[in-house]
Amino acid sequence: MKKLALYKQIQEDIMRKIKSGLLRPTDRIPSEQELMDEYKVSKITVKNALTLLADEGLIIRVQGKGTFVSSNLDVYNIDTPTPSARVSSLPLVGYIIPTMRTRVIQKLVDFTEQFLQEAGLSMVLSITRESSSIESNAIRTLTELGAQGLIVFPTEDEKYNESLLRLSLDKFPCVFIDRYLRNIETYTITSDNYGGAYKAVSYLLSEGHQRIALISPENSNSAIEDRTLGFEKAYTDQGISIDKSLWCHIPLDILRGERALDYVSSFLEEHNGITAAFTLTEETARLTSAAISRLNNDTNIELLSFDNPHLASVAYVQQDEQEMARTAVRLLREQMDNIYSPKNAVIPVQLIFPSI
Repeated sequence: MKKLALYKQIQEDIMRKIKSGLLRPTDRIPSEQELMDEYKVSKITVKNALTLLADEGLIIRVQGKGTFVSSNLDVYNIDTPTPSARVSSLPLVGYIIPTMRTRVIQKLVDFTEQFLQEAGLSMVLSITRESSSIESNAIRTLTELGAQGLIVFPTEDEKYNESLLRLSLDKFPCVFIDRYLRNIETYTITSDNYGGAYKAVSYLLSEGHQRIALISPENSNSAIEDRTLGFEKAYTDQGISIDKSLWCHIPLDILRGERALDYVSSFLEEHNGITAAFTLTEETARLTSAAISRLNNDTNIELLSFDNPHLASVAYVQQDEQEMARTAVRLLREQMDNIYSPKNAVIPVQLIFPSI
């Protein structure tokens, strides 16, 4: 089962339950949300699995009532793939990600699985939980399983561990996505982090803000570094001095713990005169919004975020996860076809303003 895409795993699991009698004709299939919770996957993955089952006539979907096993189904004629068929079905690609917590990564996984399927490839997902050692183990395990290529979203601190370096030195088909390792010749795909931050901060400056707080995780990954450089460049191009005492870098142990809101709230309270804040991640945007709400009602700090924090009245820089995923699969397929020409693809971003 490890060699199957997530939606195929769900499809086959439900097929086995029907064939074994655990699910009988007219029985209700768990809802999309129940399946999402059970398999720890996204909505689009569940929808793909149910669509395939419906196309094969195994289930019917009744508007407003739910999904049910087909009433006229002959369970003995259900053809579930044998283990040997699974192993040889489609070439395997490993997708290594640090977490499933952010909407950006969730979208990247969904779109990547879709484009891999269209390219005749299957995907197995490995989550490192921001651990370089788990990342190394995942690379070893996936290659031992026979993965013909890897898409890697590096850990937050981007340690130059031997496994990542070896992928590049061996010219193993691999694409680094979102974050990348500097000074290593390989295939990388990133959003225009520098340009997106530059546009955002230039907008705030044009609106008359000069005391703009920068709030971000305290780490040195390439995405954060490039967004910070874009912030600085916007000030430089307008001839305005930067007050870096207004930069709040949240230690990762605090950001992942229960003290994060207090940390940001204290920072804002200690730095009077801040009129705007640019947050470098969706997570820090939500924290900053909550911290602003804690301040006195007469405080008016305009918030702008890199990535959509899904907060009313907050403008944000929007990444194009679909194009990132499409490009990742294209460049991986290129390497698997024995074409090796390392490149860094930068995907444009947009500054989105909330509708009034």
